[in-house]
Amino acid sequence: MEYTYYLFYNSGSGGNRGQQFLQLDQKELSFNIKDSHCRVKFYNICDSKSREVGLQQIMKQKQENIHVVMAGGDGSIMWIVELLLQHQVSIHSCIIIPFPFGTGNDFANTLGWGTTVPNDVIGMDSIVLKGFVEEWMEGVESYFDVWDVDIRLQQGGYISEIKRNENGVGEMKLQLKDQRYYKQMINYFSIGVDARIGFGFDKNRTSNQCCNKCVYCWEGFKKMFLKTPKVNQSIENIHNLNDDDLLESGLIQKSKDEIVVPGNPVNLLCLNINSYAGGLKNIWLNAQQNQVKSYSNIPSVSDGLLEILSFNSILGLGSERLIPGQATRLSQSKGPLKLNFKQNELLRTYFQIDGQYFSITNPSSVLIRSCQSLPQGKIRVLINKKGLLK
Repeated sequence: MEYTYYLFYNSGSGGNRGQQFLQLDQKELSFNIKDSHCRVKFYNICDSKSREVGLQQIMKQKQENIHVVMAGGDGSIMWIVELLLQHQVSIHSCIIIPFPFGTGNDFANTLGWGTTVPNDVIGMDSIVLKGFVEEWMEGVESYFDVWDVDIRLQQGGYISEIKRNENGVGEMKLQLKDQRYYKQMINYFSIGVDARIGFGFDKNRTSNQCCNKCVYCWEGFKKMFLKTPKVNQSIENIHNLNDDDLLESGLIQKSKDEIVVPGNPVNLLCLNINSYAGGLKNIWLNAQQNQVKSYSNIPSVSDGLLEILSFNSILGLGSERLIPGQATRLSQSKGPLKLNFKQNELLRTYFQIDGQYFSITNPSSVLIRSCQSLPQGKIRVLINKKGLLK
């Protein structure tokens, strides 16, 4: 039997550890494993010429199972998916395999591939990489939900993110059309203090993965002493909708199933996966169980559901890893899900999508629904069942 793996690597991920693949760019390695012949082909997703060579190779394939490995962080996953769609590759003929090179790697972690890789992922005589190929061969495929996040701003509103260049690090306003920002989500969306912690982290992140975890903890400690708008100070209401409730303009025609947010929590979290903030697992399973709309007690990456939760304090958010059960269940949603913000007053808060952090001034609404550009709103992925048992 023969296996071919198209490995796209983000040369800037994992403290630039992805650069070790540069020596293999547009080349291939072959392995004989368990009576099978395996080939791994390497392409730099950050280099337009290299990635185009790889994408053209994939476009020529006729088989139903094309293995696409993405060596990078969580953000790189949708990058390769979007490139495949742009090249009109049948997305359900591709099986996406995450190779965790980023800082959090929650996508890879929830599929059993862990949150990190060795400093040398190739090894002497490629022995380390061969071990990963053996794991890929034993993986089990699954579908995976993808969501659209559509954010609208009030007049004069804007969104900023942290950008780095030769002049240093600073906030930069996004250039938006019609006061709207759109992004696809595979892991989670949140708004509140956790996103503010991440925003500060982006300002001070280093090229060392271990140091970055320390930076993140320090930012969390600092935010305990700064005032961030709580959920009920920024959000007017939250509704589960039916697709029939949405006009072409995206406005609500009639409200369905308002989600009640008890107390005054410091954040609102919409989970698509069972891993958050770099490996924090089972938040939904361990959360306090209020009388909320629930379809399933055991979440799945392919169930077409979002788990919606909140944390009442920064301390609770920070201690979830050591003392599970700090979160509060609010609802499960098949989408569309709409958050309406308070109007007619200046509001600056923070949000994140899949570990990418933003500040937002004068938001109007957030609409989250199943990805419209993917068949059934899903991609195919490979799961490492052995990794899930660890």
